[in-house]
Formats: sequence, structure tokens, C-alpha cells
Amino acid sequence: MSDTRRDLTGHRSQTATFLSDYGFWALTFSYVLSQFFRSYVAVIATQVIADFRFSSEMFGWFAGAFFLVFAFAQIPVGLMFDRYGVRAPTAVLMAIGTLSAGVLACTADPWTAIAAQAGIGLGCAPVFMGLLNYVLSSGAGPGQTSAVTTASAIGMAGALLAAWPLSRATAEAGWRTPLLIAAGAMLCATLSVVLCVKRRDPESHALRVAVANGTPRSGVGRFWALGPACLAMSVGATFRTSWGGPYLADVFGFDLLARGNAMTITSLAGIAASFSIPLMVRLWTPKSISLLWLIAGALAAVLLAVLPGASSVLGVGLICVLFSVGAIHPLVMSQARAITPAERLGLALGLLNSLVFLGVALASGCFGWIAGHARLANASSAQVYALLFAVTALPLTVGAIVYVFSPRTRAPRSA
Repeated sequence: MSDTRRDLTGHRSQTATFLSDYGFWALTFSYVLSQFFRSYVAVIATQVIADFRFSSEMFGWFAGAFFLVFAFAQIPVGLMFDRYGVRAPTAVLMAIGTLSAGVLACTADPWTAIAAQAGIGLGCAPVFMGLLNYVLSSGAGPGQTSAVTTASAIGMAGALLAAWPLSRATAEAGWRTPLLIAAGAMLCATLSVVLCVKRRDPESHALRVAVANGTPRSGVGRFWALGPACLAMSVGATFRTSWGGPYLADVFGFDLLARGNAMTITSLAGIAASFSIPLMVRLWTPKSISLLWLIAGALAAVLLAVLPGASSVLGVGLICVLFSVGAIHPLVMSQARAITPAERLGLALGLLNSLVFLGVALASGCFGWIAGHARLANASSAQVYALLFAVTALPLTVGAIVYVFSPRTRAPRSA
């Protein structure tokens, strides 16, 4: 009983330490904006396509540019975190993202728009991984897991802002004005990172943590099993970040406000899923939770592939399931931290994060290619999206199968 009380007290103490840290909240606020920029395209997709005269392929590259750059930046950013700490790399790249958001809001050239979207991806690239490094550098215990899952849940408010509020603002003032406001908010977030995130000596801190906590070595050989799950977990979220809006418009005839309402529902579902994670980790291991969610996502994608036009309610509900799979992201990162030496934390998380966002980028680009060719073959809208959902089911299924072999971490004794 005394050990359980001591574990529970330690858990609460670790969590309270982060909740009183202004740097933690600066990174969490930045993550809210990162989620907004990941998600806003789905709501204003038809307006953006019309303004820039995008073909299906060009829209696929526009939507995927954010995630492609985001993905390829993860490993270099992780190495910078290991060498310089979180604050400086995060602030510099967020400044680039702020400028890019402003350019996108003002340009009329389609290729400049694609480049600016890529710049926004670069600006958001260090945010969540910086938050993970900032918290998990001290270990991967229940307190740290609770902190990162709570921050992840709060960050989902950004996806909510990119739903009904964005659709309403776009209907009133066009899409460029709210994007300029978002650029201003990102500037404020960048300044908060500079002022509030603590400067740490990564080498001495990592060595101190490694000696104090140790790093379990038995699971290191199975680190590879986390990769396919990371590649798959956010593929379904492509229907929240970009392709969900066109799906609902093409198959069910949703207008701008209806799409905004639908994306609001998916965002609320994602928030509910993210806030459930800190409670679930008290009862089950991160591996068990993540595996069940991957399976649920694969089943949702299969059902949508079979019945793409059966019901708008069913379509939105299953997109909610696909989007919610991304809630396991901090769990898989915490699982990786438990088997990774602290001095290589940035590199390890950078590798896994690159796979997460590479999956979204490749999916968005492939979806554009598939949709373009399917329409040339005179496929109906329902048939086009059936193909996209079938492609989505494949990596989720493979990711779940390989993830079975990933290392297991213990459920917290405080449960």
C-alpha cells in the first residue's frame, strides 16, 4: 500500500511540475496552432482550389506540402534538440512558419501558395516534438505520460478552431483574413517560446537522467516495430486535414458551413479521444491502447471503402474514428522513450515523428493522383472515395500487425 501511495504521489508531483512550467504552456499553445494549420485546409478546400485554380493533383501537393516538409524536418530537428535544446530551434523555425502563413494569405500565385504551405509545415515541425522532448527528457513515467497526453488533448482545440469557427469566418470575410489572424497568433506563440521555454544543457541533462533512471535495454531491438504504426496512425487523419471536406462536398453535397459543422464534430471527437488517454493509461499499457485503436481505424477505413456513399452520418462518424487514431501519438512516443537512451531522445523521436507525418504527406499526394486518374476513367464520386478509403485501410492494417511485436511497457502501479 505504501508503494502504491508513493507512486501516486510521485505521479501527481511530476505532473504538477509540468503544469506550473510556463515553457510547457508556451509549447502547448504552439501545439494548438500547429493543429490548426494541420487541419484548416479541409474546411476551405473548395475556396482554395477555386482561388488558385488547382487541379486534383496540384491540390494533393498543396495539402501534402505541409506534411511532406514537416516529415523530412523531424530528424534534423531532433538532432538539433539533442545538441542545442528545445528553445532555439523551435523559435527559429516557428518564425519561418509565421512568415509563410502571412505569404500564403496574400499571394495569388499557386506555386507560391504551395511553397508557403511547405513553409508553414517547417514552422510547425518542431512544436510537438519539442513538447515531447521538453517533457520526456526527464523520463517516461506516469507523470510524464500524463503531461504529454494532456498537452496533446489541449492541442486538439486547434483542430476545433479550424472547423466551425474557420468556416464561419471564411463565409463572412473569405479565407485569407482568418489565416492572417492565425499568422499573428503564431508570432505571439513564437515570442512565448523565446521568453518562457527554459534553456537546458542537453548533454549534461541527458547524462544525469540516464544515470538516475536508467533505460531498459530489453526492448531496444524491437524499436523497429514502432515504425509502421507511426507511418499509419495519421493516414486516416488526412480526411480531417484535407480530403474530408471534398469527400463530404462531392458525395453528399455539403456546402461550406455544413463541412465546417462536420469538421467540428470530428474535432470534438478527437478532443474527447485525446482527453480519454490520460485516464486510460492508468488502467492499461500504452501498447494495448494503441493496438486497439489501430485496429478500430483499419475497420473504419474498410467500412468506408465498402459503403462510401451510404450515409453522411456514417461517413462523418467513421472519419471521427480515423481522425482519433492520431490520439495514440504521445503513447507511442512514450513507449519509444522507455527504450531509448536519453542522450539519443531527439534522434529517436525525430525518426518516429518523420514517419508519422510522412504517412500523411504521401497519403495526401497519392490521394490526389488516384482521384485524378479515377475521374479521368469516369468513376463516380463515391467510387473515387471508395478507392481512397481502401488505400487508407492498408497501412493501418499493416501497422497494427507489426505493432503486435513492439516492446511492452508496464501499466503504472498508481492505477
